[in-house]
Amino acid sequence: MQTDLILFNSVLLSSIFVSTAAAAPAQPTPESEIPYISEIQLPQTSAQFLFQDTNASSTSVAQTPTSPAEESEEPDIELDVIGTPLVNFIEERQNSPTGVIILDQKEIQRFNYRTIGEVLRRQPGVVLGGPPGEDKDVRLLGLPKEYTQILINGQRFPDGGESREFKVDRIPVSLVERIEIISNPSAIQNSQGVAGTVNIILKKAPDGRIADLTVTGTTLETVGPFGGVSFVYGDRQGDFSYLLSGGVQQREAPKDKFKQSLDLQNRPTQEEREYESKSLFDISLAPRFVWQVSAKDTLSFDPFFLQTNEEKDAIRNVNNQKFFSPSGRLQELQQQTISLDEDKTITGWRLGGSWEHQLSSTADITLGLLFQQTDESKDKIERTNSTTTTFRNAAGSPIDTARPLRNTDIIKREDETKTDQELLITLGFNFRPWENHKFTMGLEGSLRDREKKKISTEQQITPVLLAAVEKTGPKDIYGIEENQLNLFVQDEIRLGEKHTLTAGVRMEAFDNKATAADNSAIGQSGTIFNPSLHYKYQVFPTTVFRLSTARTIRRPKFDDLIPFRESKNGTLLQPDVIGNPNLKPETSLGVEAGIEQSWGNNTGAFGLNGFYRWVDDKIENDTNFNSTNNRYEQSFRNVGDGKIYGLRVDLQTRTPFLGLPNLTLFGNVSFLGSEVEDQISREIRRFKEQPAYVANLGFDYVIPEWGMNFGLSYNILPGFENRELKDGKNEVTNQAGENALDAYVAFRLTNNVQLSLFGKNLLAAERSKSRSIFDTSGVFESSRIEQETAERLYGISMSWQF
Repeated sequence: MQTDLILFNSVLLSSIFVSTAAAAPAQPTPESEIPYISEIQLPQTSAQFLFQDTNASSTSVAQTPTSPAEESEEPDIELDVIGTPLVNFIEERQNSPTGVIILDQKEIQRFNYRTIGEVLRRQPGVVLGGPPGEDKDVRLLGLPKEYTQILINGQRFPDGGESREFKVDRIPVSLVERIEIISNPSAIQNSQGVAGTVNIILKKAPDGRIADLTVTGTTLETVGPFGGVSFVYGDRQGDFSYLLSGGVQQREAPKDKFKQSLDLQNRPTQEEREYESKSLFDISLAPRFVWQVSAKDTLSFDPFFLQTNEEKDAIRNVNNQKFFSPSGRLQELQQQTISLDEDKTITGWRLGGSWEHQLSSTADITLGLLFQQTDESKDKIERTNSTTTTFRNAAGSPIDTARPLRNTDIIKREDETKTDQELLITLGFNFRPWENHKFTMGLEGSLRDREKKKISTEQQITPVLLAAVEKTGPKDIYGIEENQLNLFVQDEIRLGEKHTLTAGVRMEAFDNKATAADNSAIGQSGTIFNPSLHYKYQVFPTTVFRLSTARTIRRPKFDDLIPFRESKNGTLLQPDVIGNPNLKPETSLGVEAGIEQSWGNNTGAFGLNGFYRWVDDKIENDTNFNSTNNRYEQSFRNVGDGKIYGLRVDLQTRTPFLGLPNLTLFGNVSFLGSEVEDQISREIRRFKEQPAYVANLGFDYVIPEWGMNFGLSYNILPGFENRELKDGKNEVTNQAGENALDAYVAFRLTNNVQLSLFGKNLLAAERSKSRSIFDTSGVFESSRIEQETAERLYGISMSWQF
């Protein structure tokens, strides 16, 4: 009922905006500013290998005739954003030899998105994980975050997460030139993306002077004003071009959480209410320097700095209750007040450079060197004050005066540091041995070291002061060494005017070493060959058919590779937990077919794509009985195979056929499915937390005579069911759907100043879960409900190009 009401309200609001737009007087439309395809030079897809995004593509593009009707389309009245390429992003998508979704700066900046996570949430098949409103963990195809690969300028950037993920809420949009979402990679792209790859391309050094200053102010319902400042400045002096870009921004993320556990008789055994205040402060710098040393040699230097300071304070009130059996009277009440103070700093930086040499008119070579490091430090103090009251088994449950009131005060401390550093060398070679062949080969070598050290202590303060006791876990201290050598070969073949075949193979050889806290170490090495084949058929000048297949991998989480043992009772309910240094990567063979249709001189496009992936060596948390020691053991193992499949549909178009030439409609829906055999029930279930579908709807309307445009974006995420074995119990989780609504209105004050008003999370998204607990024989034991809400955000932004 609530979902229907939300949908009705959003449709009603959209109707009001559309009615207002329709009432605006029509204006004569000038000639289109979009160039013909034959007039442009396409930039190369940047997810190939390090620093290759600076090269212009040498792919020839056939001229497409344009009808007079198409020439009359009106361009947007928005400001020209800094660094926007001349090429329309729909045009780029159609001309790419492989399937890719491209988001240009106009799309990124339209709704005044603050971070990359907010941008990606509205894209086909994308689900964002993390607390409501934060949008930090990308989950392509609705799969867990470890199946999605995040690249920055074509290379992975280290982060603190154990699942090899990167929290995209840390990257402000002011640094970004464009974003590419790649579903099936080619051989020259990193293979670690079973669900897909998101390549974030930072702004490039310009050919002429550019300057932009943007100031943003935002507010929440319970938090005062906060915001940020970003700048872009660049120019070209002779053979030297440079770009200075960066910014600071503050983000607030307050939360209100509620949890309740019920027993078999539907009595509340635990109630928990938590109020959390989280403040984040981001500092980012992404300069770029390019020097044309000679007619054939180019040097570039690309440093990158990203720091996030996070402060979190929370108060949690917990009531635990026990009842007499069979009377059901209250037996014991434990009241806890838990205060949390946590400070975290994540600092990441990259120093990279490249040398590009033009060997001939048909061949070039690129040598790149990169060093990057991320340091994360966290200090956490948790203080728990607990009061326990006992009652007699009598009418009214009177207090048991024979048993005194018990009061305890405990302090827990955590001091955690993580360091992840990598040295990467790349060598790429491109040449055209024949007119219809573009041959690419390359080498990548990397040395990676990762260290984690978390020291945990617990100390009782009252009723008796005791010495602090160390509670450090067996996998809280470890070291990981990952050395990798990648070789790739690819040939892009033009089979006539309409057919393109891109074939390649990528070899990834790895040598790993995992060291536990006791200095025990186990190594692992291997070689994986990942072939890929992409076929493109230009059916008509505006119609493209694609068919592709590629092999991808998902490497295990870092801490699952540690040789450790955490001894518990060794029973089925409390099994020992062990690491698995011999855990193999999951591998996937993916097939994808799709058709893309554009119209209106690339002001409208429709895409239909189907995909199917076979997953081998699926990694699952599994519990087995070890006959050598007569104990149950739980660890992550390669337990079997799985399947992932679905259909993506996306549409964007202007609507002159409705009498509204200034209205742009856009939307997408992705139908998602998967299969994996449950290790407990042997039933076929979905991958963890994957929804059945995800959809986005929206519109953008321009009123030229007012110098104004406005729009809405509505995100629909249905609920899901998840089953897993946890603490010797079978947990079935049902999460309700989440819907999000964003809106904006922008005014052009002068030729180079734009003012925008925006609202995000206007529906105050709430995350609601219910969990049912069963024993191993399937008998129901208890249930639990969880609710978490995020606040609406309102803001104003002013951009000045000078």
